Amino acid sequence: MSKYVKELMMDQLRSDLNGSTSLLILDLKGLDGVGEHQLRRDLRKKKIRVRALKNSLAKRVFADLGLGGLSRFLEGPSVAVWGGDGVAELAKEVSTQVAKLKKPAIKGGAVDGVVIGPGQVEDITKLPSREALIARVVALALAPAQRVVSLANAPVGGLMGQLKTMSEGAPAGDGAEGETPAAPPGA
Repeated sequence: MSKYVKELMMDQLRSDLNGSTSLLILDLKGLDGVGEHQLRRDLRKKKIRVRALKNSLAKRVFADLGLGGLSRFLEGPSVAVWGGDGVAELAKEVSTQVAKLKKPAIKGGAVDGVVIGPGQVEDITKLPSREALIARVVALALAPAQRVVSLANAPVGGLMGQLKTMSEGAPAGDGAEGETPAAPPGA
């Protein structure tokens, strides 16, 4: 392969990654054509990109992107997977597909530029999605405001309860108003 063709392939990989620093490296060895097509189709539905790699050229591109640690996973047939709604969704979907097809293996990957192993990819699958994390942050941000509103409404609720009791004609408080206290014994 000529130097020009290699440069074109490396430029294409750089542009495909589009600055993404979160990706996974898979080994699709042993997967037949139908299984690979099904894997690619299912990942494409989730906006996850799949690209077969030429290891020597991928090592150069990853080194340029600051992901040089990925070179240890680039042995044998390698496929890069990236994209989706976030790293957690990417890891969850790839793990689901790997479990379903039983042949592919997760070699490792990178999350925001930090190289991780296959075991850590499984840990990422247990993380909540981006939307769930945003919902938690919003709930935490709204909690003080909700507490202030409930504290402000508490005295009003107590006052309303007393007014309702008085309007129904029942005595308010422990002792009835207007009654004279009982005389002590022996008076």
